[in-house]
Amino acid sequence: MESLKTRGVADVPAMAFMFVVLVLAAISMHAYSSRQLRAAADRQLELKSEHLYKTLELAWVEPYNKSFLDAAAENLLLEQPIVPSPRLRSSMENVLEYLRPPDYAVAVSLAHDNASWVLSCPEGAGLGLPADKQFVRQGEVRITMAGGENVAVAVAVRLFKLG
Repeated sequence: MESLKTRGVADVPAMAFMFVVLVLAAISMHAYSSRQLRAAADRQLELKSEHLYKTLELAWVEPYNKSFLDAAAENLLLEQPIVPSPRLRSSMENVLEYLRPPDYAVAVSLAHDNASWVLSCPEGAGLGLPADKQFVRQGEVRITMAGGENVAVAVAVRLFKLG
């Protein structure tokens, strides 16, 4: 009888160890399987930032028949742009407000030399977030100046989570 009691007590640490291993295995399997879901959600947001960029590149500011990015580049480079700045900002805010995902903000920035033009939707959304929290689509817009000079303006559309 005495040997049965000792043998039963010896099984308790082994069973506890197996339980701990089972719990750790379940946690690691759950973490491994949810990694793909996070990657898919990130890819959707990358595609959304691409969609926003292409929309601003191809859609026109009415009634001026200028694309949003061309009009913003002109506002950056020219003293008398075709599309007035208040009209451009209002139209672009409406488009971005409609297209951006819920709980996300969009920032459009154009830069050439030391000049920059920035618009964020909603207004005042922070641009100082770390790069890993943002989904960025970069490109450039080319504007032909009056003297025939072809000027490239760097464009970045950033999509990031609010809060």
